[in-house]
Amino acid sequence: MKKYLDYGFQGKSAIITGAGTGIGEACALELAKGGVDVALFGRRAAPLEKVKAECLEHTVRALALSVDVSDKKAVNEGVAEVIKEFGKVDILINNAGIESPVKYGEIPFEVYFDNLEPEEYLKFFEIHVLGHYLMNLAVIPSMLKNQFGRIVNITSITATGGAYSSPAYTSSKAAANTQTMAFAKKYGKRNIIVNAIMPGMTNTPMKAPSPPEEFEMVANMSTLGRVAEPIDIARVAMFLAQEHLFLTGQVLTVTG
Repeated sequence: MKKYLDYGFQGKSAIITGAGTGIGEACALELAKGGVDVALFGRRAAPLEKVKAECLEHTVRALALSVDVSDKKAVNEGVAEVIKEFGKVDILINNAGIESPVKYGEIPFEVYFDNLEPEEYLKFFEIHVLGHYLMNLAVIPSMLKNQFGRIVNITSITATGGAYSSPAYTSSKAAANTQTMAFAKKYGKRNIIVNAIMPGMTNTPMKAPSPPEEFEMVANMSTLGRVAEPIDIARVAMFLAQEHLFLTGQVLTVTG
């Protein structure tokens, strides 16, 4: 039987935000397969419960908690519940994210580029930047206590070029990248390792409104000839969450 790659996950506990679908779901399942106690954070209860049931096929303990990562009180209460149940937090995957509410066939770069209201614009920063910040602050005390922490931030390749989405989306992802570096520098000597992944286009429910031509265009630009599946990104996240890792403050491009 094929042996699961041992990344030192046994006995570890993790929180995955945006865990109900897509990349977050794939990360949760991969961690569960490695024997990790997983806590699933998201805004919608039903998808989280589904993923929780799938995780429990591989690991002993899993939690599903409705948490808005931009809400400090909700974040602190959610993390406190995880620590109460699991005793600690070793791994954090900051995956929660939003996109412009496009209709099928629309391209955000065209229809949402210059007409976002300020509150709509700031919502991207509340989720993609403040959300990472609040989650980090909530879990780091546990990581400091145990002298171990792995934080993986999911951002976006659009952070480097500004295309295919609104300025709010791309600039918030760029801010998340630099914030990753700041946390890595602050806590590296305490064995808290912080890195980010910039996925290219990934076949998730969030991309469902995208027309087939967009998938085809991105696949043609990729050296590997296809867009990413959630598992492709999750496997890189597993590498960055492993126990023995001499790598921090990095932003990895994962576009095939």
